Amino acid sequence: MKKIFVCLMVLLFGANIFAVEVTKKNIEFYVEHTTKNVTGVCNEIQMGTPNIQVSGNNYILKSPFEIKIPLLKITSGDTNRDSHIQEILGYPDSPNILVKIDSVQPGKDQTYIVKGKLTIHGNTKDFVSDALVKPENPNSLLVDGSLVVRFSEYELENPSLLFMKAKDEIRVKYQFQIGLK
Repeated sequence: MKKIFVCLMVLLFGANIFAVEVTKKNIEFYVEHTTKNVTGVCNEIQMGTPNIQVSGNNYILKSPFEIKIPLLKITSGDTNRDSHIQEILGYPDSPNILVKIDSVQPGKDQTYIVKGKLTIHGNTKDFVSDALVKPENPNSLLVDGSLVVRFSEYELENPSLLFMKAKDEIRVKYQFQIGLK
């Protein structure tokens, strides 16, 4: 009886819930300055497991999950610059940038609208980001997106070099590979 009920539910709703594993994770940060543009990279991201449901050609996030970006793992190739940006972002009082992904909704084509909360140095703000979600193969998805974060929105000091301040924005680019099991 239980098997019949499960089969009936799958036929009625046409949806499959997959166990997933995030196999690759990369976040890049871009800051523009009049003398030098800076790129920071973090590959050592800690994140919860997304609960994804597949319905037809759409992917649906069934429950929120969190991402932690350790400030000490963001590198730009210059240790002095890295320690300065860590200080600006609140280290050691706030050792992580926290991201809570609340929802992912289908947009146009293969794009999705990602909504959540971003916490930097104890300041939490809502964010919305567009992401491209595309299958790499039957068992893997690639999520590729970006958003702009302003230093001033999070009450952060703009980094400066030679008495000139950087532009009041950080462009964040993220990429995740998600394996479907």
